[in-house]
Amino acid sequence: MSERRIKLSQAPQHELETQPRPLQDALRWLSPYEDELSGVVEIFVTQRAYLFCQDHADSDLHHEVGGVLVGQVHRAEDGRTYIVVEDAIQAQHTDYGPTHLTFTQDSLVQLNNELEDGYPGKRMVGWYHTHPRMDVFLSSYDTWLHTSLFGKPWQVALVIEPFAGRGGFFCYQSGGQLDPHYYAGFYEMADVSFESVVSWENLEPDENEQGAME
Repeated sequence: MSERRIKLSQAPQHELETQPRPLQDALRWLSPYEDELSGVVEIFVTQRAYLFCQDHADSDLHHEVGGVLVGQVHRAEDGRTYIVVEDAIQAQHTDYGPTHLTFTQDSLVQLNNELEDGYPGKRMVGWYHTHPRMDVFLSSYDTWLHTSLFGKPWQVALVIEPFAGRGGFFCYQSGGQLDPHYYAGFYEMADVSFESVVSWENLEPDENEQGAME
């Protein structure tokens, strides 16, 4: 039995480092609900992290799978918070089925240990899971799990529907609310290819903010 404590919902309390947004070589993907959202965090995702999550989603089209998102959190020069999702860790030892995914104590310990051992200086900036043959939303259990384990205002929940090829991020809104139906898009960061690797059909590229990505 591991002696390490589960610390998924913990994070250093120091002030966030101020850094410019990494807009170079980035393409913004818009959800249908951008006008309805007032999220407190902007989301940047490397192509490496996107492909990792998508490959995991495609690996089981009959049961929900998931894990945690790993990266950094910063404050932009205008004061707004943003995260950079650099990688992800698959959750092992989960209790899962066609319509549910539960992080067991063993899976929480495994995720925490892999973060400490493999990603020094990085944070859990959120989590991801799939909804095969359903849609992009947060169930009541998903919402409970997110607010219980990922309660920092900059932590997000990514939901992927692999059959329809859809996905989106759920973020805390102004006032600390979490809407289970309105999901946000993200900035795709070109670290694998200067051609986009995003395949979700429910998001549209913002041609006015595509940086140097073609």
